[in-house]
Amino acid sequence: MFSKESLYINAIKYTNQLKINYKKLNNNDIIETNSSTFIAKDDILGRDIATKLNNHASEINNTYISTLLIADDTVLLKKKSAKPKDCEVTVLNNDYNIAVSKNNLFETRNYFEKCGVDYIFSAYHVLNLHIEQNPCNNNLVILLFNDQAFCVVLNEKNEIIFNKKITLSAFDDIKQSKFYENEVLGQKLFDEVYALELHEAIQNTIEEFYANSKNIFIERISLLYNIKILTNEQIQQISDEFMIDTTYHPISVDEELFELSKDTHSHKSFIKPRSKPTNTFRNFVLALAVFAVIFAGSAFVLPYKKWLGMEDKKVTTPTQTVSKKVEEAKPIKREIILPNHMEINSQLEFKVLKALEVIPYDMVLTELTVDKDRLLFDVNMLNKDTYIKVIKPELQKDYEKVNITFKESKKPVLKATIDVEGFKDKKETGTKEYKDVYLSNEFMSIITVTEQIKMLFPKETSINFKSSSKETNVSFDYLVNMLIQSPLEFFKVIEVLNNEMYSININYPVNFVKTEAGIEVEFILQFNQPK
Repeated sequence: MFSKESLYINAIKYTNQLKINYKKLNNNDIIETNSSTFIAKDDILGRDIATKLNNHASEINNTYISTLLIADDTVLLKKKSAKPKDCEVTVLNNDYNIAVSKNNLFETRNYFEKCGVDYIFSAYHVLNLHIEQNPCNNNLVILLFNDQAFCVVLNEKNEIIFNKKITLSAFDDIKQSKFYENEVLGQKLFDEVYALELHEAIQNTIEEFYANSKNIFIERISLLYNIKILTNEQIQQISDEFMIDTTYHPISVDEELFELSKDTHSHKSFIKPRSKPTNTFRNFVLALAVFAVIFAGSAFVLPYKKWLGMEDKKVTTPTQTVSKKVEEAKPIKREIILPNHMEINSQLEFKVLKALEVIPYDMVLTELTVDKDRLLFDVNMLNKDTYIKVIKPELQKDYEKVNITFKESKKPVLKATIDVEGFKDKKETGTKEYKDVYLSNEFMSIITVTEQIKMLFPKETSINFKSSSKETNVSFDYLVNMLIQSPLEFFKVIEVLNNEMYSININYPVNFVKTEAGIEVEFILQFNQPK
């Protein structure tokens, strides 16, 4: 599968996020890695994210996109067991196959319809690979992933002899309960409920296992987490209550998925990878096409000239005469250069997304202002360590100065303002040549532009004309105020603007305020056109 250069992309869908990890290889050696996170709540991957993935795939022929099932309803089957109805079956290990319903497999595959996907695995595949690499004899091993607990019991030979899958409460379930007050206290409630449910899940699994097996004893409980929720004290409490040594340590789902996508494990995927183009074949076809065109042209032109006795004479054919007249009649068009709205909007989108990514699960963002060279966060948190250990190190990757100021507030909630300055990756905003639209349209009045702008936003959006300027170009500025329920709606607005042929960009600063009705967003929108 590996050629001289290849790219592996892991795209893992969580409840409201899509995390993407890239690994570029050259002769099997990893030469470049990076990752990114996107807000993603829709049933199908957004066009902007799909375009980025397709762009990566177009650069390297051997690009493989891997993912885990979005809804994991898999069942482990002993080898040679009958295939369940309406299911797809693949390999788990030497003893077990694994089956998934066709509906859930279709759901995952359909999510990546706009960019395609090469490998789809189950969380059980991740757990099994971990067991193969880290023998867990006589252990109860539980992988905690996406609000599910994947449980297996292993014998002295490191073989799976019992398995069970348990669904745990999600944060959204807590949010919709009558006990929910706000996000900060809601997170604390979720942590407590999660610990109780996991304790009960472990107890039920052990009791069910011992009810069917009398010869093997569980000597250790190993909990593998992707997001840490339990404290050391809670782990010790589990160990004391069950009188079994209990460990709680992280597992890199990205690394495990990367290993699963490689040669030795890729046959375990529920689907087969897409065929990849080869440069040799493409070059051969291109050369063959060029040769055919040259040959066909020679075969037609030479006999034509010889028949007329004009091998050495220059003759203007009727076709050339018509073409010449058309060129003479072609009007002279003036070049129109305007601000590149796609570049401006994309840079702003990057800053907003980066600002939202740094907010951890135990912190609530109440207000965010994104300026060209600055960020301002108003947050509620439970622990000051969150800022020191999580927020500040992440923000320092992109900004030069990061400071926090705490406000007076009732315990246990801490209110603070985080001031961030000095964006490091400063890029010059370019311009773009607009030939197709502005050359065929006359100057647009304020009334016409306002009507055009209103069509791009939801009906409830407030759009008010503020000012105009006539420097290099004519610019109409509008104050836009809109109410959204999630940042994803704001990113969709940017996508709509970027699809326009006109130069329409959002200007700094952009202000987000959390209200009871949703998130209120306010910014200046700029419409540019030539004088």
